[in-house]
Amino acid sequence: MEEQDSTAERNYSFGEYLPSAGIVGVIFALLTFAIGIFFGYQQINAEPTGSYFSPSMLSGVIICLVSAFAGMVAVWHFTKEVSPVMKLGQGAVLGFLTGAVIIILSVLLNEIWTGLIDATYTEKIIDATIANIEAMDIPESAKNDAIDGIAQSMEAGNSIWSQIFWGIPITGLVNLLTALIGVKIFAKKPEETF
Repeated sequence: MEEQDSTAERNYSFGEYLPSAGIVGVIFALLTFAIGIFFGYQQINAEPTGSYFSPSMLSGVIICLVSAFAGMVAVWHFTKEVSPVMKLGQGAVLGFLTGAVIIILSVLLNEIWTGLIDATYTEKIIDATIANIEAMDIPESAKNDAIDGIAQSMEAGNSIWSQIFWGIPITGLVNLLTALIGVKIFAKKPEETF
């Protein structure tokens, strides 16, 4: 029987990607969910300052930066647990799957939070954001436009399906890119055969 060389090229099945995407996706989903809830309550409990940089805006930036590294971590996990050999395309698949897991779990956690723990969370966030806009030193028409825009985006964004529909491609693509970096850093290149 021929033993497969550890640096030989190999095609991986979905089942081999799933543990790395799942484990890393769960960790990053919990982390980004906790960051979002923390900054959400910071926004709710803060006095309206009229500042353009509110806790909820800051949370979006931090969540994006934190979740962006999930693809790279998933590749690291895969190269340690499954195989040290990985091509760029395989890393891209793993990164996209990891981003999808993050979004699906984050949406589920958010629905659990707003459905079982704090049913008024979304309303409180909207009210705090509107109060902050009203405290801004901008013309009344701009305030009204901003408030209307927030109300419309919150109504449209509250759908589970719209969160998943927009979240998976965006987070998946960001993690696809960081997974490509992870392949270059952590994976061994497959041997080329002629």
